Amino acid sequence: MPKPITSEILRENLLAHRAVGAWSQLRPERVEPEDIEILKLRNKSAVFRLVGVGPDGSAVIAKRCLRPAGLVERIIYQRLLDRQLVPALRWYGFVEEPDGTHSLLFLEDAGRGAYLSSYSEHRALAGRWLGAAHAAAMEAGLELELPDRSPVHYLKRLQASREELVRHFDNPALAGDGARMLKALVGDLDVLEAYWSEVEKVCQGWPRTVVHGDFVIKNVRVRTTVAGTSLLVFDWENAGWGVPCTDLAQLEDRTVSPDLDTYAATLRGSWPRISEARVRELADCGRVFRLLDEIGWESPLLTFGPYRFVVKPASRLRVYQGQLHQALLAVGWLHAKGRPEAADSRQGLGGQGRRRETWSRNSRLSSRATVELVRRRGRIGYDV
Repeated sequence: MPKPITSEILRENLLAHRAVGAWSQLRPERVEPEDIEILKLRNKSAVFRLVGVGPDGSAVIAKRCLRPAGLVERIIYQRLLDRQLVPALRWYGFVEEPDGTHSLLFLEDAGRGAYLSSYSEHRALAGRWLGAAHAAAMEAGLELELPDRSPVHYLKRLQASREELVRHFDNPALAGDGARMLKALVGDLDVLEAYWSEVEKVCQGWPRTVVHGDFVIKNVRVRTTVAGTSLLVFDWENAGWGVPCTDLAQLEDRTVSPDLDTYAATLRGSWPRISEARVRELADCGRVFRLLDEIGWESPLLTFGPYRFVVKPASRLRVYQGQLHQALLAVGWLHAKGRPEAADSRQGLGGQGRRRETWSRNSRLSSRATVELVRRRGRIGYDV
């Protein structure tokens, strides 16, 4: 857990803080905190730890976000996680700010128990939790209340990101290597779009459920008590309804990367036709969906201002371009020189035998490139 941010000066009277004011509207037993720790502070969102206001003096997390994102989280906590079919954080409430654009969510503090994707026990724990959560969500009746997370959603994200990237081909701050990288990324997106029917085939026949949408290491904690070890998952603002490929993505330096065999075994009670091979195909597809999300979140951060304002998004996009290129090579949709492979030689995302092993190996290799990004961003923290 990173140290609390101290760039915002809190007033001496903690009762005057907006998070405390909203907390008081829920009529808790204790309103005034011992302290307020700022875990995240951005223009449109913030996360605070209100020390000592929860049950038995525990801390409460206050998350300020845009109202639409807050409403999605409220649906998940109240309609899915409140059923107590999987371990979940306690939900204290939801308060809308007077301007109507933002809301505050109040949750139990997940603690500091780090999730390590290099631990097979943690990955098995995540596989069981995710399988149980997806099974429970299939029967929750949320398909009309959550945003779309079908392949159509990711195709639209691909197209929107490409449009944004093309705008910066002539950006003076990205001249030279930067512009070449953007053009290479756009070329890879073109190839992926050309093979999108193959992506859709992987998703066909798979039951729809709730998709977390940002199932990464920073958004989970491991809690160990006398009763056992449990996984706690938060930051559901990107959740939606669709095929849960992206939750299964195997980028071990970044994503939770749940154990796929454990996931399949857990889900089999609700969907007997599931197989380990089928789950691996979905995980391969999920890696592509995850990269499209990352590119979609990063590309709007490019600007026509000075280089210092584009260096971070450009460096991250470079990593994602390398990962996407490797993924396309692994499934045979690119030759080494970057040209699309002939249509009659398409292998598809699932692949077989050596093709699937190559995909898995490239996944591990390309994920190492995110180590520096992980270090810079402080992945074990409330970056929600």
